[in-house]
Amino acid sequence: MALDTSPEAPVPVRTILRLTSEWIGRLGRVWVEGQIAELTRRGSTVFLTLRDPVAAVSVRVICPRTVLDATDPPPAEGARVLIWAKPDFNTNRGSFSLSATEIRAVGIVLNRPCFRNCVVSS
Repeated sequence: MALDTSPEAPVPVRTILRLTSEWIGRLGRVWVEGQIAELTRRGSTVFLTLRDPVAAVSVRVICPRTVLDATDPPPAEGARVLIWAKPDFNTNRGSFSLSATEIRAVGIVLNRPCFRNCVVSS
């Protein structure tokens, strides 16, 4: 739904941010593939910068340290990963991130349909 705005009737920043947050909040969890460009541990929280493997774009990923510690092998900067995450928009800062609940190394995931149904012949 488009907002009815004009130079005479603008909307405040808080309204735009609230509406953006509400729209992003309706999105479900998604699997995202990328390369870890930066990995920082702060207490019980981990912050990742996930870079797109093709385009020059990246996104911040936040997760509990237990999520990263549960990943085998443990990912490091430069690793290609799959992340199960919920898109999140912080209204106060006007920033977008992904809240991850699972991280998998690319190439280790054998649960994809193409791997489950493939027959390897020698």
